[in-house]
Amino acid sequence: MAYANHMASLKAAAEDKTNPAVSKTTQFAIDPRALEVEEGFNARPLNADHVAEMSLALRNGATFPPLDVRVDDGRILIVDGHHRHAAALDAIAKGFEIKVLDCRQFRGNDADRVAHMLNSASGLALTPLQLGVQYRKLIGFGWTEKQIADRRGKSVQHVKDMVLLGEANSDVHQAVNAGQISGTAALKIVKEHGSKAGAVIKEGVEAAQAAGKTKVTPKALAKGKSSKVSDKQLLEWLLANGQVEPFGVVTDTRDFSITISVPASAGDTTDLRALLTAAAGHQ
Repeated sequence: MAYANHMASLKAAAEDKTNPAVSKTTQFAIDPRALEVEEGFNARPLNADHVAEMSLALRNGATFPPLDVRVDDGRILIVDGHHRHAAALDAIAKGFEIKVLDCRQFRGNDADRVAHMLNSASGLALTPLQLGVQYRKLIGFGWTEKQIADRRGKSVQHVKDMVLLGEANSDVHQAVNAGQISGTAALKIVKEHGSKAGAVIKEGVEAAQAAGKTKVTPKALAKGKSSKVSDKQLLEWLLANGQVEPFGVVTDTRDFSITISVPASAGDTTDLRALLTAAAGHQ
């Protein structure tokens, strides 16, 4: 369908009721210092590097999409745009003048706000664990797994998996949040070991750290499971590779010291088994 092409401006076209091709949305210019962050709402913890990059971009003349906000008891709360808001405050603190941010008023209930945040394309991607926590919120609001999947454009199995990770024990969450294991890898362990997943991950992390690594991978866990070194094997290695030397005064008993070489990265651990495992793998 062809529309009139003699419009003087978009504003005039939007106000022309005979021209359905153009319409306008309502936006508000709000001082960023008047916007508030609702504690516990944002699924994405602020990423300092991302904020710094956006702040620099603002100071270099970049523009960002409007923030979505809601009004509650006289407060203007951010629904979507937490990093944009933090970047604006950072730019202001550095002496750059930002008087207002473009904002749109969000309409919807608490569940709608969570769903909207999940589908936001302007923020950082959520991790599997963060998704699981938010999906659990929606289920608590009465949403079905299929409703969540349809809203997110994902499969029902995806929702089930993320919820399973979100419902894992706190030791699993702590390992994921500390960067010791990825959410995807943790999910595999949870599926296989259930409530014991945290212990399995902890053992894998300790072995990884003893080997000078900071993160455990599914491959390393699988390797550890199939070829875990027994105490007997460690003792045999120690006898074969340790430097045994007598010390002290010889009486009716004799004392010996055993010297082994371990990776420098494993030097701080006091766990004997971890030290021996690291030493055996270092030779």
